[in-house]
Amino acid sequence: MSSRTLSAPATAAVIALLGAVVGLAGDACHVASHTTRYEWSGVPTVWRSAIWFPLLLSMAVLAAAWLSERAATPPARRRTRADAALGASVVLALYGLTALLRHQPTTVSVVLTGSIAVALWAWWDPSPGALTVAVGAAALGTLAEIAIVAAGAASYADGVDGLAGVAPWLPCLYFAAGAVASRLWAAIARDGRPPDPTLAGQSGTSGISP
Repeated sequence: MSSRTLSAPATAAVIALLGAVVGLAGDACHVASHTTRYEWSGVPTVWRSAIWFPLLLSMAVLAAAWLSERAATPPARRRTRADAALGASVVLALYGLTALLRHQPTTVSVVLTGSIAVALWAWWDPSPGALTVAVGAAALGTLAEIAIVAAGAASYADGVDGLAGVAPWLPCLYFAAGAVASRLWAAIARDGRPPDPTLAGQSGTSGISP
């Protein structure tokens, strides 16, 4: 990816694609380990996921990135495109780890995933704005999956469904994803460069510290 500034449509496309790829790969780990399964028959699949899953996840990541860019909550750190790749990789690694934790006690899985999620937020952007997005993602993402399970579209394996039908570590995974998503727009669009001063009032990103 070049270092030039990307247009808004190009930035949105890259972020949506990144969210879909991470979601597909992580979900494939869950399905392969029998942590989760899809219940509705006749639904087209992409890799191991029902087609609606990567679409929902990519739109959620894009929404978090877009809204965060326009919020009046400056980040603690500027992030580059290389940082975005690393942050997404850590989220994907955490996704894979949750598949390995299927047969571990709830206390172990929640403490481990929660610690990694908080450490990722502290490295990526330990700002109140990123924390707000991360907590919101943890709440809304978990509630959305609870609704999906309740609708019979998917299910978690016995022993991994202790939180209203979903995994108790799920909020930790969404927290990590939300933390990274909160600063993706600036990272992808500008590759770590400060925003255009003429647009600072519109984007809410003035006063960013290096």
